[in-house]
Amino acid sequence: MLTPTHYVFTLLNAFRHGIPASQIWREFQRIGTCLKPRLSFWLSLCIQAHLITETPAHVPTSLTKRWISWSSESQTIHLLEAWQTCPHNPKDRATRRRLLKRLASGLPMNTRERRELPGLESLGICANGGLTDWGRVALGLFPAPTPIPPLAWRVENHRLIVPLPADWALLWELERFLAPETPGNYPLNAANLREAVQRGPAEELIAILERGTASPLPPELRAAILNQPVLNMTEGTVLEFSNPEELKQLRRSAVLREHFNHILSSRHVLVDAGNEPRLIELLERRGIYARPLVESILEEDNPRPRAYFHQSPAPLPEEDVRPQIVLAEYLRLQQALDILYHAPGGVRPEPRRITPLLMEERGGQMYIIAYCHTRRAQRTFRLDRIEIPGRKDP
Repeated sequence: MLTPTHYVFTLLNAFRHGIPASQIWREFQRIGTCLKPRLSFWLSLCIQAHLITETPAHVPTSLTKRWISWSSESQTIHLLEAWQTCPHNPKDRATRRRLLKRLASGLPMNTRERRELPGLESLGICANGGLTDWGRVALGLFPAPTPIPPLAWRVENHRLIVPLPADWALLWELERFLAPETPGNYPLNAANLREAVQRGPAEELIAILERGTASPLPPELRAAILNQPVLNMTEGTVLEFSNPEELKQLRRSAVLREHFNHILSSRHVLVDAGNEPRLIELLERRGIYARPLVESILEEDNPRPRAYFHQSPAPLPEEDVRPQIVLAEYLRLQQALDILYHAPGGVRPEPRRITPLLMEERGGQMYIIAYCHTRRAQRTFRLDRIEIPGRKDP
């Protein structure tokens, strides 16, 4: 269950991002919690506390950033004062003031006063009809405890973990860029980071994360935020075919396709070093022999062997295929182009930039194997799901 400060923080943050009041419940549902009491209670409280405007399109006021930076005790006292003055009826305001006095002195309450207890319970002031320790602090009966410094944030498995309660002022800055999946849990995958840098400067997001984690960001995360190139180094052997049709023909075999999965171009495949002996054996059974091809290098350098296929020419079977002209041309030139891809279950097509590497047919469908610059990885696209937004000469 969220603390009162976290409820108000989430509400203010939703209004900051333009979410209408009628959809606020979805924001709480998205992070896996429910809004208790009703939204009307929290709206009235925030309006009376001068944290949001009264207009239909509620927006945070100038007091919001100051309130977020206050101590927990000051935040609660401010909300408690707003709760006392929320009702328009003077008798109801008097009932709330009287209720606080009865709770402080331990006197019995009447029925009308008991009706107001849920509001105080939501603020953490009372529970089971009596004051909580925090309620005694808010009413000045107990001294405020020594504040516990917030713990440092952590980056784990492409996620940012923010221990709660947090530094709310710093979290307010963070949620300008990132939205939590659950309270204190922020995904740092490529899609979320791309959206984040559209909301503000990437350098500012990096500075916020480094303040929260109290340490420099991992180089991979920093590069992803700045959209810097990422180099992937893989051990293995590059196989070079004399023409693309040979590679396409061999990939029709399900067994060989597993070994020819890392395509570098229409004529080049990277084979994992551990799978190389098994692959060579499979190819030799088909009468295909690989021989090393070492380029001119200095004697003291350590050469990395490449291999290409040499086999007697044989007519390749005609394929009943109809590849799109534009993709085939970009495949021939090995250049990148922009497409719209209708992913299964997607609401709208996704813009992608791809460099086609290979076209092949499987199960009656034509597929494009390409390097996706948007995802920075090799991907397979079904041809009938690709839309080219407008042909341009490569």
